[in-house]
Amino acid sequence: MNTFGDILLTAVAGVTLLAVPASPGNPGSAQPGDRPAGLAAAAGLPHQYAALVVRNGSTANSFRDRLVIRDTATGRNIAARLAPRPANSFCDLTGTPDGRTFVAEACKVTVVPLDGGVEVARPVRYYRLTVDGQGHVGRLRPLRIPVPSISSMDGATVSPGGRKLAVASADHRGFLAHNPAIRLYNLGTGRLLRTWRWAGRADIIGRNGIDDGSIDPLSWTADGRTIAFPLMTGPEQEKTQVRLLEVAAPGSNLRRSRPVVNLGTGPGFFEEGFSGELDGPDSMITPDGSRVVASTATEAGTGPNSTTRLTVSEFSVRTGARVAVLHSVTSADSPFFYLQVLWSSPDGRAVIAVGGKGYGLAKPIDIMTGGGFTPLPGETDRIDQLAF
Repeated sequence: MNTFGDILLTAVAGVTLLAVPASPGNPGSAQPGDRPAGLAAAAGLPHQYAALVVRNGSTANSFRDRLVIRDTATGRNIAARLAPRPANSFCDLTGTPDGRTFVAEACKVTVVPLDGGVEVARPVRYYRLTVDGQGHVGRLRPLRIPVPSISSMDGATVSPGGRKLAVASADHRGFLAHNPAIRLYNLGTGRLLRTWRWAGRADIIGRNGIDDGSIDPLSWTADGRTIAFPLMTGPEQEKTQVRLLEVAAPGSNLRRSRPVVNLGTGPGFFEEGFSGELDGPDSMITPDGSRVVASTATEAGTGPNSTTRLTVSEFSVRTGARVAVLHSVTSADSPFFYLQVLWSSPDGRAVIAVGGKGYGLAKPIDIMTGGGFTPLPGETDRIDQLAF
């Protein structure tokens, strides 16, 4: 049986998702001759994407000291940028769907000598990196947008036009989060444009001060009018839903955002064993605004006999109903895994996702073309986060 750490995932709306095991010799590296001509064009992907690379020998999700820009069709590194001092790592990465603008959050990682060392990442600054029409990569340019503190960071997502940055945060001091907020900034000037806040106990699912998971909590429609975000509510934040925020609508109360999908009830923060939807799913809205694609997990049983089912589903934004199961796989492996929904084509018909297990490195992506499934070309062993 395939485990989640071995599965490469790609979904196409309305088509059953297939799981393709990574090759045992060199997972995720396409061999010469395996890649069909015109891969990027056939899949509708941008010409380039960005990735964070983990320093050799370091633990995953820390000391991601290099940001690389890669050619999607060949896997060739076009450019590499080191984290600017005083930062020594990157904590987050987002990009526009056309692969022309990327925003990275640089951070300072230190090791606290507790039981073998605990790595703590403190945000330093946001940087913008652009790629022109000829594929020339600019330098990392610092932004004036303030980064949330370590106790409140959740993630940031650049708008489709590359002119705005939406930043999600919440107060993570303690076991449960409070007062989640979404702030919208002008990317060029750093000016704060809007703030929406949810007063009380709730959490926007994303990164936090406890771990550096690379889930992007926010996603945009192609017209830049709507932001989708997953929210955990309830006494122990065990209820998960996806909500829509209309950017141009008046008001600053995040509670007025529209709930569109209920992903079920998970374990809450304090319960170790559970049966039900995992309380940290990843989701995104398709650019056309018609569907939400979400990955969820359900565990059955306890101890060595437990199994976990990972499901990638499409939900209707209009009705909130599940309209398609794109993929479902059951594993006896550890339930501590994730699947990140990375990218959707401009017409909303192709959805690309990448799977990983525990706090390990991101796994490579399968690209679906007319000829079938092909691993994303290039070395991916030390890739920890990607942005398309």
